[in-house]
Order: sequence, then structure tokens, then C-alpha cells
Amino acid sequence: MQYFEKNSRALDYILSKDQKKHVILKYLLDQELSLKIYPFDKKAVIKKYLEEDEKVLIRMPEDWEEAGEKKVSLFKILAKYIEIDCQFLQQAEKDLYLLKVERLAIAKLNRESPRVNVPNGKTVVTNLITPKTVIEANMFNIPTLVKVNLEDYKNRLKKTSSDNIVIEAFKPGLDRKFEIVKRSRKSLLLEDTQNANSYSESGPDRLDYSKEVDDDIGTMIRKFKDQKIVSELIRPIIYKNHSDQPIPIGYIWIQSKDKKLSSDYLTELGRLSEEVVGRIKESNTIKTTEKFRVFDASPKGLKVKIHDPNLIDTLTKQEDFIFDILFKMQAPLTVSAAIRWWGKDEDGNLTLGLEFKGKSDHPGERDRYIKNLELMQKGAL
Repeated sequence: MQYFEKNSRALDYILSKDQKKHVILKYLLDQELSLKIYPFDKKAVIKKYLEEDEKVLIRMPEDWEEAGEKKVSLFKILAKYIEIDCQFLQQAEKDLYLLKVERLAIAKLNRESPRVNVPNGKTVVTNLITPKTVIEANMFNIPTLVKVNLEDYKNRLKKTSSDNIVIEAFKPGLDRKFEIVKRSRKSLLLEDTQNANSYSESGPDRLDYSKEVDDDIGTMIRKFKDQKIVSELIRPIIYKNHSDQPIPIGYIWIQSKDKKLSSDYLTELGRLSEEVVGRIKESNTIKTTEKFRVFDASPKGLKVKIHDPNLIDTLTKQEDFIFDILFKMQAPLTVSAAIRWWGKDEDGNLTLGLEFKGKSDHPGERDRYIKNLELMQKGAL
């Protein structure tokens, strides 16, 4: 089983013995705590606190095996989240274990809103808008949909130009100038390869060749002269993924032997680059209309179970996504939510902790959502 938390809680650590004693005796003694092992369904009870040695005697679940658990973390959620980290010492009796308290921490903030348990089938999420493939900065295998779209735009450009045109994905082994374009996400333009001044021209989105690529201008001038190249440009293609992160996935590389490539032409290629990215994003977007169970809900977010294999693979790499919340016999509510944590159970199913982003574009939708939670909490929905 796997568990990953994207935004850990901000915690205050209790350092003094007196404070530890107070928290454990008042809030944790003889209380059921959850073992911090996903899916957090194993419970333990602190039966005794030995103040002098800062040790606890804990009743563990019957199927707990101490041999593989030298470090033990437990938590309880009251008004605030409380976590206790311990080191296993020894087994005292059949299900009682002696542990050394190493750290005790309390969340800095109270839980903002209560969670409402959702009976199975009462609320689901559907119409998930997600990528088919998560495109990352250092992908070893470039998705086919990226290659197809880059090839299509290269063929379109070649129909109206006699220049040497290459539109490809970045890959290992390219010349250093391509690596710099990729890393900086800036364009490279040499309007006149035989004019030394061209090698020092720059701008906010344009590299200074002499400072950032190669300061041996004389050698480059001779090289371009031998190749009969009048002008050269490299424009990065910046893909913004579904979380709006900029990723340089490819480049437009043009060498002309009969004319000078201008800064206006570079700008025009920027618009082409955006069009390419739009096509790739459109090709890479899928709507999943299957319904997925909601376990609990609050005014701030949801906990939902995902069983679709493609979504299980892609959502763990996402920051956020758009979907519909569907209460039984009601119109859907469309929301955007950030993934705060995820876990996979023994069957490989994915559970997501989601936090809503911003407010709904449709007046009254948030009020309708809150009203549904209130009715569900009363058992009236």
C-alpha cells in the first residue's frame, strides 16, 4: 500500500516533559488512535504513560507485527490533529507493547470544517477532465500525440518556405545551444550570422549568444559561412500541463540560406508555438464519465475513490483537475480541486484527498453544495 501527502500539516512540536504529560493524559490516554499506515484503519489505545522515561504502554491491533515496525506513528483528530511518534522497545503482554515517545506534535491550525460521512451512492464524482498522458519535463519516451502534432506543423511550415525547418521534441544528445534554449525557455536568434553584432543582441525572452552560448564568435562566423547559412533561430515550444506548469517539450529550428530571419518572424513563430501546444493539449485531454464514490465531504473538499486504471496512473502525477459532483437526483456541480494527498490500497485502487480551488462560476452552487452536506449530516438526504 502507498500513501503520499503533497502538503504536510504545519505542526508545533511539544518539547517539555510537563507539556507532553498534559497532552497525553488529557487527550490521548485510553483513547483510540489511528496508526499512521494507509488506509489508517488500524487502531491502538494508549493504556499507560510512564512520565519519567517518557514511555507509553499501548494496546495494538491483533494483526500488528512489531518485528518490522521499529518506528511507530499514531494520530488522533480532535479540534486539532495530534501526532505521536514512538520507537518500539518490547512486547509487554499479548497485545500490549512498550514504546518510547520520541516526538509529540499538534497541528498549528484547527480543522476548518467538519467532514460528513457519505453513504455509498448518495454522492459521486463524474466527468473528470484529465490528461491521457502526463507530459513531464524529462520524459524518456515522447508520447505519440506530441510527435504527430509537431510533424504536422513542420509540414505546414515547409509548404510556404524554402528554409531548412525542423520541429521536434527535445531529446538527449542535442547540441549545447538546444540544451540552453530548453533550460532557459528562451529563443535564440542570429539575424545575420556574418555580423558580430547579431551574436550579442538579446531581450527578455531571447538569449544573448555571446554570453550564454559561445563567446568564440569568430569561429561561429566562419562555420556558418562555410555552411552558407545566412540566418538561424531556435524557438522553444512550451507546453503548459493541466496544472499550468511550463514544460519545454520541443523546438522550432530554422536555418535560412537566402534571407535574414527577423524578430517579427520569431514573434510569429511564438503564435505558431502556442497553436501547437493548444492542439497537443486538446489531443491529450480526456473526459471520464464513469462515476466514482465519495467517502466523505466538507465545505472545503472531498475524499473520493478511483478505480479506473488510466486515472490511477495519471492522477498521482497531477496537481489538480476539474470534475462534477453529483448528488442523487440533482444537477451536477462543476468544480476544480487540488490533490492534497493520495493513497493506494492492496487492490491498487486510488483514494484522493481533494481541496476545492476558488469559488464556483455559477451563483448559488456553493450554497447548494453546503445545503446538501447539512441535509446529509442530518440523514435527510
